[in-house]
Amino acid sequence: MIDHEKVQAALSARIDGEPSPLSDDIVDSHLAVCEDCQRFHDEALALSRRLRFIEPDDGGMTPPADLSEVIIAGVEPEWRRAASARTVGLAVSRVLLVIAGVLWVVWGIQLLGSAGGLNPVIDGVSAPGADPATASLLVDAAAVRFSFALGLFTVAWKPRLVSSLLVVLGALWTFLFGFLVRDFVLDTVESGQVMGLLLLLLTLLSLAWAWLSHHGYVSVRALLRELGSGPV
Repeated sequence: MIDHEKVQAALSARIDGEPSPLSDDIVDSHLAVCEDCQRFHDEALALSRRLRFIEPDDGGMTPPADLSEVIIAGVEPEWRRAASARTVGLAVSRVLLVIAGVLWVVWGIQLLGSAGGLNPVIDGVSAPGADPATASLLVDAAAVRFSFALGLFTVAWKPRLVSSLLVVLGALWTFLFGFLVRDFVLDTVESGQVMGLLLLLLTLLSLAWAWLSHHGYVSVRALLRELGSGPV
């Protein structure tokens, strides 16, 4: 009696287009009377069809001659669309980063002007009523804003550096938002605080857009795939 495993191995070899250890007559004769081997043969053929291979007339299974071209033709349009979307998104985010940087520069210049008015100097001596301490704080604040602007211009030039600046400004916005909530409760909120927080939020959104456009899509999609995957 022919062993089922040998017949099934011969069937697998036939489907894969490999030499069969048994003759076709023996395999076909056994297949005509064995339900288990018939079921195995049907499942193997169904699997080969799901793999989208071409079955020749002799029952074997070989890949198409232009398989690489078929794969490239199927993947290339999607890849081009994704690359185009990333390019457009990165270009828009760069423009927004430059605009945000200019706004930070303008704010810094305004602070420097205010600092000069608080500490007028006459003949090398501070004028009466000057407030050098507050003026010094305003100069420091202006320096911080100029630093933000320089960082934004750098990221607009080199988007791969966006991650570090995004983390720093994100932490800063979080703390400033907490202080704003406190001042709101104490009814001491000033319009300058709100405007500054909004500008910082605009900057963060621009940085986040640049991060997503540069390399974030891949990371986010990988994370979503991991979250949506079932248990192993």
